[in-house]
Amino acid sequence: MNYKIATREEIEKVFNEHMKKDFPPDELKPLASIMQAYEKGWYKMYLAYDEDGIKGYACVADCSNKIGFLDYFAIVDGFRGTGLGSVFFRKVGELSGFECIILETESIESSKCEEEVKTRKRRIAFYKRLGCVDTGIMYNVFGVEYNVMINRNMPLTEDFLSRLLSAYEYAYAAILLRNDKSYIYRVK
Repeated sequence: MNYKIATREEIEKVFNEHMKKDFPPDELKPLASIMQAYEKGWYKMYLAYDEDGIKGYACVADCSNKIGFLDYFAIVDGFRGTGLGSVFFRKVGELSGFECIILETESIESSKCEEEVKTRKRRIAFYKRLGCVDTGIMYNVFGVEYNVMINRNMPLTEDFLSRLLSAYEYAYAAILLRNDKSYIYRVK
């Protein structure tokens, strides 16, 4: 498996061919927002690929303070459940060079049905198997409750959590090009 940072053209291709299928419309940011962040140099898409094409992708925003934000992560259909996701997730952490990467998982508490509970528990378990840590912090973003996690075990000091939450809110504001914070608030 090979890994690289996607070009502008590759981002557009992945967005149109994969992201639209892999994520619900209400979770998918507009391509224009993603491209503006990319053009400014603080948003990258990492690709896992081989001679047959793209197998996975991860979008990571630079939140400054040596912290990144995992905006999207997916293994393309047909290659899920093969172990590639675990390997690729770790590789993204290495390639990005951040002290840590923030990620979010939809909260179990806000699930509307048993199927959602199962899916959310599976995602959280996946990240925990990879060494990710739940910070115990939950945010509501556009009406969806997310658990805030980080990709490695670090002391969750008051200073670090303050930097982390500042970076998390900054990532959304920068990607969405919004100064107001009416769409995001801390639940716990």
